[in-house]
Amino acid sequence: MSQGGFLSLPRVRVFWGDINLSAYNGDQDFPKDTPVVYDVEVNSSDQSEGGTGSMKWDPTGPGGALYEWFATNEEYMKKQITVEFFYPRGKKIVFFFVWAGQAISYGNDMTITVKLQSELAGLVNANPRNVAQAYDEKKGTEPQNIINKFKEQFGVERFKNIVQFSQPTLDYWKQVKMDTFYANDTTFGAAVNQVAKQTGDKVTANNICGSGLVVMSPYSWKDPKTKKEPEVLNGAEIGAGKCPEAKNRYGYILGPSLIKSITRESSLPPPQKTNTNTPNTQQFVTAKDGSKSIAPQNPPTAQQAAAQNTAKATSSPLGTANGRANPGVGNVDNPYGPDRQNALNQENVSKLTCDTLMCPVLVGVKPNDILFVPSLTGKFMEDWEVKSVGYTQSNGQVNINISATRTFATSGPMNKTAYDTFLQYAKDKGLIGPNASLENWDSYAWGLPGQASSATGSPATEEDLFSEKNTRLTGNERATSFAN
Repeated sequence: MSQGGFLSLPRVRVFWGDINLSAYNGDQDFPKDTPVVYDVEVNSSDQSEGGTGSMKWDPTGPGGALYEWFATNEEYMKKQITVEFFYPRGKKIVFFFVWAGQAISYGNDMTITVKLQSELAGLVNANPRNVAQAYDEKKGTEPQNIINKFKEQFGVERFKNIVQFSQPTLDYWKQVKMDTFYANDTTFGAAVNQVAKQTGDKVTANNICGSGLVVMSPYSWKDPKTKKEPEVLNGAEIGAGKCPEAKNRYGYILGPSLIKSITRESSLPPPQKTNTNTPNTQQFVTAKDGSKSIAPQNPPTAQQAAAQNTAKATSSPLGTANGRANPGVGNVDNPYGPDRQNALNQENVSKLTCDTLMCPVLVGVKPNDILFVPSLTGKFMEDWEVKSVGYTQSNGQVNINISATRTFATSGPMNKTAYDTFLQYAKDKGLIGPNASLENWDSYAWGLPGQASSATGSPATEEDLFSEKNTRLTGNERATSFAN
């Protein structure tokens, strides 16, 4: 699409260390400024052990010789591989990887496929250890203090940003106290997951514009004390040349010009079978009265009714031993742990899949972001939390595959504050309501933030919008984002 007098085309740029594989700039015998790789694909999930990706390599003689040079060069085999999707005058998303293998086909089909894996692999899940922490059994300590101690116990303390926390998580953890943590043969990633699951939070292994674990709160959780709900920022307002922050949630509105195909379904697992996927399985925290309040409240299903009928008092106490969710994790005070765990579980009941072109507004959509899908009448929207995202480059286009979940549709919005904000935004932009038009949807989907202003609000210059610094992280910045 043409915007501002020039053609808007998605760009993909791959660097292996400081060598540009999308416009080769190395010193080996390969044509300068020509692409070495093509059909680049990356995948990121909210509860996996890290992002993955792949790219096809030029299978010609010079291309094969160049790959052999990389594969036999010990220095470059240890270097970071970055994959960037962006528009020259728009925002970007950068994925950090390391080399993870190859697949080579010979014959009529000559193909070299390079496999990529998050650089977190081997750092958070490679070395099992036996860990123990104990604190005052009456006072306890906040969960983030336990996680900070993990950094020393697992030898990862030099990676300062290896664990980040969303603000709603930190707000709730001020109310939580734990006194013990014991685990045998566990890894750093699994240990962080164990702590987070006690409070109903989830851990995402992030390799987007940084590397580390991100602890996120349930999207549908409303704190009974403060009445606050998790904030959702507007993904359309990320500035030119900017990358989304992993610990924040961003919202996007799906409609004409943004959807190729979309599918929705609902399913409910049996009681005590979790909808979430974490490295270590644990029992749920159970409230002392046996109840499991769910936020937001839904009409009880047949499975829930059956579970409630078996919750009557018997000679065997209800819940886990000593009121603990796991024999190795002791909770001194965790007031809304059961509610938050159930909220997180209920957010995975209904499922949505979406396939579309990577238009400028969707650049940067990532796990834990929120999709708002307006009704045909425009009177209401459904909010869906993104679980996984795949960016796929093929020839001159980039497609995005999104998987998202939510509670049952009849439950209304999962997060009323975010819902009201984006509903009003959609009306103001003429995406829904009496002023809605396809032209407004085109403007929302294909508008580039850099045409108006930079992220700081000052006018963006041509140098700002097209500079190398605004479209990729330098080697020093990449190292700093991870190690510092």
